[in-house]
Amino acid sequence: MDFTLNKSVSGNYEFLLKRLAQLDPTIRWSIKASPFKSTRSTEQNSRLWKLYTELGAYIGHSPDEVHQLCGYKFLRELKTVNGEAVEVIKSTTKLNTKDMAEYQENIERWASEIGFVWSENE
Repeated sequence: MDFTLNKSVSGNYEFLLKRLAQLDPTIRWSIKASPFKSTRSTEQNSRLWKLYTELGAYIGHSPDEVHQLCGYKFLRELKTVNGEAVEVIKSTTKLNTKDMAEYQENIERWASEIGFVWSENE
């Protein structure tokens, strides 16, 4: 269960307690609390897809293909699954605002190396 605790939302704390009370008491649970990190903003997402579209036109690929290519190039990580190292691509939906800005900077840097010049204001 993922839950964002927010004191400013009426009933949020009480709802969390209610959800916890509904957990199966015969199972041993582990609960972890961590500071909330905001995910990418809608502005960042719009900017990213504009970048994908324009870069895709430059290199002859669709925005979806550029999305996959850039994910492979910049968001790869190794996870251990059943004792085996498996390469996975981190989803951009899981990036916080800082990581999303870094991801876009990496794309822009790489794109400039292949001759793409992007002016996001055009």
